[in-house]
Amino acid sequence: MRLCVGTSKGIVILDPDRGRVPLMILADPSSVWCMAQDCRDPGLIYAGATGLASMGSVRGKGSLARSADGGRTWSDITPPLAREEDVWALATPPDSPREVLIGTSHARLFRSEDAGRSFTECVAFLQVPGRERWSFPPAPHIPHVRSIVFDPGHPATMYVGVEEGGVMRSRDRGASFEVLNQGLYPDVHTLAIDPGDSRRLYATTGGGFYLSETAGGSWRHISGGFSRRYTIPLLIDPADSAIVYTAAAAGPPPTWQSNAGGADALMFRSRDRGAGFEPVAGEGGPMRAMMMRFARDMRDGGGFFAVTTDGSVISARNHGESLAPVTEELPPAYDLVAIP
Repeated sequence: MRLCVGTSKGIVILDPDRGRVPLMILADPSSVWCMAQDCRDPGLIYAGATGLASMGSVRGKGSLARSADGGRTWSDITPPLAREEDVWALATPPDSPREVLIGTSHARLFRSEDAGRSFTECVAFLQVPGRERWSFPPAPHIPHVRSIVFDPGHPATMYVGVEEGGVMRSRDRGASFEVLNQGLYPDVHTLAIDPGDSRRLYATTGGGFYLSETAGGSWRHISGGFSRRYTIPLLIDPADSAIVYTAAAAGPPPTWQSNAGGADALMFRSRDRGAGFEPVAGEGGPMRAMMMRFARDMRDGGGFFAVTTDGSVISARNHGESLAPVTEELPPAYDLVAIP
């Protein structure tokens, strides 16, 4: 197994069994914020870039790249209609090889059914009621699509999270959308669907962790066990869907540079399907860096990996009880995928 890690300086390929030495560092794409793999071919990988200077990212000419060989080589496949857009979210449906969706700045959605050779825009997403009120606190206040997930049991149903606009659902693969914001803090970062109960949704936001038991019809804020509110990553344990992981910082990204404790972040775990959480601090306690993304460790049913803003890749074993560094020497890292 190899890890393909997206960083602010490009792609890094790691062998987690060899320890801290990267196998390869690639300069193209020049900066990576999000990644996704094809549902059938894990070596077909997409990488999206942003120009988020506050996070150390510098986008090049393109914002979307594709690798067909497990991350070793890349080609620019930025859609002409999105040439000026940052790519904040990527997703591939579980039932349609070579299909990929991208979510961009200005809260736009694009779909390709031919592995990124051509794209069409999801026009219905531009017509969602109330989207004229979507915003983003830092200037120039441009909202962006931050998360796209598909219902594993009903792949025609997908949920889209917007920062800041909330959650939208399509039951017809993007032909129409409805707003699902009752009780939800609209600064949405990551969405996940319980694989055993598609009515059970999780959302990480800038205002904490949220749970829906009604397929997004209503949400409730989960505060039990949390000592921090700015939640970003989200993972349902692949071996036990009752276990849910997230990580939370003390404040939003602009504070991570100015605060003495940095992000002052902790990982949290729920053992009761998101009803309550407990901190998983490891040996070091709160971290200056923020965990940005989790990915399943295919070697270990209860294991996963995490990447952080200080360039660390962390291996979590035994349902998060054991945390160990794979490497601590990368540029700021924002996403990763595992390749068998």
